[in-house]
Amino acid sequence: MNYTASSRLLLALWIATAVVSCGPPEQAPRSGVIITLDTTRAGALDLYGADRGITPNLTRLAQPGIVYDRAHTVAPITLPAHVSMMTGLYPLRHGVRDNGWASLSPEALTLAERAKERGFETAAFVSAVVLSAAYGLDQGFDLYSEPVPPAGAPVAALTRRSSQEVTDDALAWLEQRDPDQPFLLWVHYFDPHFPYAAPAKFLEQAGGKPYLAEVASMDHDVGRLVDRLDGVLGTDGYLLAIVADHGESFGRHGEPTHTAYAYEATIHVPFLIRFPDGRGAGTRSDELVSVVDVFPTFMDVLGLGSVGDVDGANLAGEPIGPERGVYMESYSGYLNYGWSPLAGWLDERGKYLHSTRPEYYDLSADPGELQDLIPGGQVDLGPYREALATLSGLPRLQSGALTLEDEQLEQLRALGYAAAGEDVRDLPDPLAPSTRPAPRDHAEHYARFCEAVGLAQAGMSAEAIPLLREVIVANPGNMLATETLGGCLLDEGQHGQIIDLLAPIFAAGRLDRFASLTYLGSAYEAQGATREALEAYRAALALRPAEASVAGTVERLGAELKEQGK
Repeated sequence: MNYTASSRLLLALWIATAVVSCGPPEQAPRSGVIITLDTTRAGALDLYGADRGITPNLTRLAQPGIVYDRAHTVAPITLPAHVSMMTGLYPLRHGVRDNGWASLSPEALTLAERAKERGFETAAFVSAVVLSAAYGLDQGFDLYSEPVPPAGAPVAALTRRSSQEVTDDALAWLEQRDPDQPFLLWVHYFDPHFPYAAPAKFLEQAGGKPYLAEVASMDHDVGRLVDRLDGVLGTDGYLLAIVADHGESFGRHGEPTHTAYAYEATIHVPFLIRFPDGRGAGTRSDELVSVVDVFPTFMDVLGLGSVGDVDGANLAGEPIGPERGVYMESYSGYLNYGWSPLAGWLDERGKYLHSTRPEYYDLSADPGELQDLIPGGQVDLGPYREALATLSGLPRLQSGALTLEDEQLEQLRALGYAAAGEDVRDLPDPLAPSTRPAPRDHAEHYARFCEAVGLAQAGMSAEAIPLLREVIVANPGNMLATETLGGCLLDEGQHGQIIDLLAPIFAAGRLDRFASLTYLGSAYEAQGATREALEAYRAALALRPAEASVAGTVERLGAELKEQGK
């Protein structure tokens, strides 16, 4: 049975008639639970036709709910996608465009803040450093639980916690909370994100495939969590949403993982909602929905007041018509690789991706996005560009400045976000003219870069260096590759090569890359060039005045020069 727009309309009319004839029922406020699945492809779930038998709990939990077959994220990046869920705004408007670059503005009104204003208890349990409270998503939460690094553990082991740990933490909170107070609970599972480390029993269940084993492990704990919630509240006592922040590409369109492109492999996400009144139970919806819809839907069902000026649609309200379009973007390429911005608009007719080489796909006929229809000249791109221009003209929040501890930055870099902590706020609009290369034109070089990053993360810096040099020759604007090369050269003690690589960039006035400046400072210092080292470190400190280790180094080197009378 399909839960189509027409059936939703009939249900809405029936509910309206019942309300008129019987009056509103008296009941306590309902609670709300949001479960987010990091890096989870819709195609990995049995619920979406995978038929692998590794996600029985999600399949079971969907039976009393609605499964959205055409759900999309706003960006294939964890932090921006979650900010959109909690604010109802697209990244263009909430200002958080990539992991590790900026925090949510304090002026934002999050779902947790709105719930807290209405007397709800609020708690969040996140499982990775990319969603640290430093990024502003803790706004409105009474409790914001995130990974705590145990003393003496290696940096790479500190960045995440397993679905079992997160679930145990959330269940412990559930047992001690006030049973008479409604609550908003958010639980985030990071497990399917590389590197994979699923328990052996799930690896066996998934046929030895590490990614699917992580999905199976996560499914097990989602089942544990929801079963306990059902036991405490009953299925009619709370609104439940289970949604992924983005998918994973696994080489499609030349993308090994996610973040750089906006194709369906990373943009189409699993999304299911179970309403407390049982509406639409056991159905599937073909409506075009987005993760921004979480905010207005919860606002309505939990009775939290007017949603205000947001981009999301209320999935508990009027049927979503065929005229709807949804936005998506990836500014990761612009920020890190020297590419043009990438932004897209999807509607019933097709999917438009705007960059310096635009693309258009008819997803109904070409779900794999293999045939770009623009070269054929038969596509009217005007409505799509108009939609992007209209969105660009709407009011926006100013993203907040980051204040990260040294340890948090190291954890982010261990996850592969080498540029984390840079403060970039003024970004070009999607349709702004650009002379930068299109993201799709560097797919081969991006794949090589990802390979090099994997080697560097595995401690094989020497093997990564030639790959990174190859990428930089082909894509000279790729500052993240340049920065990663600097880090690998530092690991190998190649201080002269670091100076040859980074000093010309510094001399040209490129002072916006914190890690590059610290690598350059370290290289100069190792070669006894104290004055040059101090200049590089001071430039780094100007970007992050709160960085204690760099501040200490600047003070020490300044004292050394003073003693030398230089």
